[in-house]
Amino acid sequence: MELIAQRDAPIIMAGAGVRANNLQNFLDAGVREVHSSAGVLLPSPMRYRNQGLSMSADIQADEYSRYRVEGAAVAEMKGIMVRHQAK
Repeated sequence: MELIAQRDAPIIMAGAGVRANNLQNFLDAGVREVHSSAGVLLPSPMRYRNQGLSMSADIQADEYSRYRVEGAAVAEMKGIMVRHQAK
């Protein structure tokens, strides 16, 4: 809070797990800028899958999914921020 209150202080940007369901908590704490991936993992449309071959050293990695930003989630969070600024 002290850094947020200082006029020429670095910008505090909240990130990691910011979603529409918790964004208001950050805004109420005085955070004015946030970072959110606003994304979701989707199944890959890839048809051929070789379970015996991995393209990653991470054995936990899901090679058959892809990450996509959800435009609706971005719009919802933008709306929350706009309404908060209008107060």
